[in-house]
Amino acid sequence: MTNSSPLSTRLVDHLIAERESLENLMTQEGSRALHEEFLLAESGELPDRQQRLTRMRAVGARAWLRHLAAALQAEWTDAPAGMQGQLELWVARNGDRLEALEIEEEAALEREGISGDVDADQRRVTLGAYVRLFAEGVGEIASPGGRTGPEFGREINVIMRRDASERRSVEKASFEAWTGSPMEGALENARMTAAPVEPSVIRMLEAAGVWSYLRTLCIALGESIDGQRPA
Repeated sequence: MTNSSPLSTRLVDHLIAERESLENLMTQEGSRALHEEFLLAESGELPDRQQRLTRMRAVGARAWLRHLAAALQAEWTDAPAGMQGQLELWVARNGDRLEALEIEEEAALEREGISGDVDADQRRVTLGAYVRLFAEGVGEIASPGGRTGPEFGREINVIMRRDASERRSVEKASFEAWTGSPMEGALENARMTAAPVEPSVIRMLEAAGVWSYLRTLCIALGESIDGQRPA
């Protein structure tokens, strides 16, 4: 499907319109994570709260990136045949590269300033690394404008860093629209009472975080590939 709208707009519209496909991908990735946790339990390694949260975050990231791979295949006129499947395999099989990118994201977080919210900081590290891995896959598989995987990944990363403030605004607005509560209020209440954040609030924070990264990635991909940003 192509029209005169910027690629970034078409990608976002596709992600929203094909919500049922995303739900199927979430189910698949959730089943995979549950199987991994079962194997760990069999070996006597029961995950703690942070490990469970990290696994849940990875489930969301992988599902959304598979969803974006489908959108890019459908909406980008010059997407090579079979790119969607190749991108899915790229993200699934490049665990070592993902770990290296997480280390780079942790270093960037330390340089720019840790927020003090452990979950928010780790969310930024994990999602930032997944986004960069996906961008490198696009470069490696499709070579937009002749750029290599590392070159395209760096270009997308520069745009993502530049648009970080806008991304945070999307994250906050999404959380507040979905919960009807101010984002800072929910976090401040947990800090003041020293009580754990409610599971429903955690789910909304994670959902708002991954959506903000994916939406900003769509804008970065559109700008880098066709030179247009949404109006």
